[in-house]
Amino acid sequence: MRPLSVVLSVCAGLTLCLAAAPVEAQLAEVRDKRFEITPFAGYQWGGSFDTQAGGTFGAGALRLKPSFAWGAVVSFLAAMGSAIELTYLRQDTDIEFDPATGGTKTNLGGFAVNYLQFGGRQEFGHSVQFRPFIDGSLGIGILDPKAAQLGSSTRFSWSIGGGAKYLFASERAGIRADLKLWSTPVPSGEIGVWCGFYSCVASQGTEWITQGQVSGGLTFLF
Repeated sequence: MRPLSVVLSVCAGLTLCLAAAPVEAQLAEVRDKRFEITPFAGYQWGGSFDTQAGGTFGAGALRLKPSFAWGAVVSFLAAMGSAIELTYLRQDTDIEFDPATGGTKTNLGGFAVNYLQFGGRQEFGHSVQFRPFIDGSLGIGILDPKAAQLGSSTRFSWSIGGGAKYLFASERAGIRADLKLWSTPVPSGEIGVWCGFYSCVASQGTEWITQGQVSGGLTFLF
């Protein structure tokens, strides 16, 4: 019985090696790719800014309408399923003023939101084709209203999100889906004053313009 057990063990080992070989070959081929380009399109919502009494619009809120968004991600693939990414996103929408008194909302015209950010992505799992991930980035948000009474503003911004990537059989292309949160701090217009023994210091408050985004696109590896 002992020789038979040895033969069965050897056969089982060879079977496992043969089964693992294609997977290792696939992993090696994917690792040979160093760059990804993913043009994407999706839907973006959120983005509001409270206004104060006595300002240009009075007390209320400026709100961006949900709309179509598009952009691209360029990724440099590193080790252990990580990637360094450069992301550009643009949303063309309208902005409206919602008065705090409950009056009629006023459409103020077109508004463009642009994000240009640098960040990273970390994938999970052992599958070659299906790879869930989380990502985050830092950069700038460009708020560009078309209304004459509103000026364009470039601000620090950041994002955090997650999604999944699926590679086709050729492993040279695939699809990518993202769900992200974008946030941009802007001055609130409220001024706070703190006085000490020697002097007083004035500081302006901060509002956060926060938007959500869901998108999908084609990924090309090379």
